Amino acid sequence: MARVPTSLADLPSNAVRPLGSLNPEVLRSWASAAQHRFVHVVLTGIRERRPLLVAIGRAFEFPSWFGANLDALYDSLTDLPERFPAPGYVVVLDGLSQGPETEDNAALLDVFRDAAEEFASHGLALRVYYR
Repeated sequence: MARVPTSLADLPSNAVRPLGSLNPEVLRSWASAAQHRFVHVVLTGIRERRPLLVAIGRAFEFPSWFGANLDALYDSLTDLPERFPAPGYVVVLDGLSQGPETEDNAALLDVFRDAAEEFASHGLALRVYYR
């Protein structure tokens, strides 16, 4: 029987996965308790890549020069530790399944996976959940 998570420590530290039965507000409280930065991105109703990336940029408070493309997303994500130092980051991409076509979603999630690998190489956690 799988163990029910009770804190961030019970979750993989560098992963991109479906939200499943996890609750965004519980993740927010766990992130706060661990002093991790929490970012909840509401993407419901967004169907095109550029507006999706703009919404992500706003939620993360990316700089005004954020280019709203996948390369800029990766660069801005990997700059987070300099802009918002924390031992880790918890991200919820809410409404992604209703967003752009599956191919666009896969490319977006690949960028988050690449960023999670980069974070891991520096001993930082990046947990990304989507639904």
